[in-house]
Amino acid sequence: MNHIGCPDCDLIMELPVLRAGQRAFCPRCNHLLTHRAHRALERSAAFAMAALIFLILANLYPFIFFEASGHTQVMTLFQSAQELFRNGSEVLSFFVLAFIIIFPALILCGQLLVLGPILLKRRPVSGCRIWARFIFTLGPWSMAEVFILGVLASLIKIASMATIVLGLSFWAYVAFALCFLAAAARLDRYQFWRTILPFPIPKAVSGQTAIRQGLVQCHICTLMSPAALELCPRCGAGLHCRISQSLQRTLALLITAGILYLPANMLPITHTDQFGNITDSTIVGSAILMWQLGSYPVSIIIFVASIFIPLAKLFGLSWLCWSVSRSSSLLPRQRTSLYRITEFVGRWSMVDVFVVAILVSLVQLGGILTIRPGPAALAFSGVVIITMLAAEAFDPRLIWDKLEDNYSDASTSKDHS
Repeated sequence: MNHIGCPDCDLIMELPVLRAGQRAFCPRCNHLLTHRAHRALERSAAFAMAALIFLILANLYPFIFFEASGHTQVMTLFQSAQELFRNGSEVLSFFVLAFIIIFPALILCGQLLVLGPILLKRRPVSGCRIWARFIFTLGPWSMAEVFILGVLASLIKIASMATIVLGLSFWAYVAFALCFLAAAARLDRYQFWRTILPFPIPKAVSGQTAIRQGLVQCHICTLMSPAALELCPRCGAGLHCRISQSLQRTLALLITAGILYLPANMLPITHTDQFGNITDSTIVGSAILMWQLGSYPVSIIIFVASIFIPLAKLFGLSWLCWSVSRSSSLLPRQRTSLYRITEFVGRWSMVDVFVVAILVSLVQLGGILTIRPGPAALAFSGVVIITMLAAEAFDPRLIWDKLEDNYSDASTSKDHS
């Protein structure tokens, strides 16, 4: 049997050989440690190849056709970021381009470059481990499915203004997103790294934490190594028993996000110029308007993704930092589950930023109807990105350290008695 460490609570366990379809969970915090799918690498590579082809096609043809008052506007996928750049929102333009095209493309290229030689039984490509690290470090920042939801929300929002026709690239991008998710779902981090770069695992005792045994687990490739090492011998990532100054960094990011949250909701997120009449729209105003127009699903999506989730992440992570600073040992499993939820849902708040990108690139009809990004768009994207960084900076293993301290104290008292 091999030993595996839990990245959320630091417990080391013996891992039996898994059969196809089986999953292994941490018995202490219920974290999914690994899963084994039938022919996972072959299927992941096949879906990655299909996704890359669909992504290329999605950039070759029109994405959406917009027709109003006899004028027709054609939008391509690249224009969703290009128009933001032309309107002076260079930073926002980069974020949109990176999240929907650049990062997914790098991940797909990484999968094919790493898995291709293995499946063809050839030598790994140069820089194999660097490309392999791209796959997992950029994963949370690839938001193809979030972008599609933003497209649908924006189409419903402007359906009353004009006639909308979905182009060939839209369907190609939908196919890309589905293949991209399928490729990622079949690629298990633990099984993947064991296959591409086998490495001996040091001896460990199951049922105890890694830090108590002088071991540290790499957060990229899951390899356990002696705590004295600074870099992972398999993937080259920096090693840390606990994230350095985790609480301080998390709180600093949360304070920054909280400051940006106010202008993100108070300032206009879009400026609409219709026949010379300029109308400003805020995030809250957009949710209320969609509700008044009877678009209840869109209104709920905007409210949940753009108002509730960022606020919930701010309070949730702040409470986790407070509980850890107080050395609380209450409900560690529930607090770890709360952390996983906040880490997962944060990216979905980008849907409103993608709505702005679609509206700005699509509705450009000169003096008839024009939509431009407002200052809240950049502030809100900052809230989303900074809260995602705050979730990455928080170390969930700190939640369980108090239990280890209590265990050590109890053992010491027992020995003295």
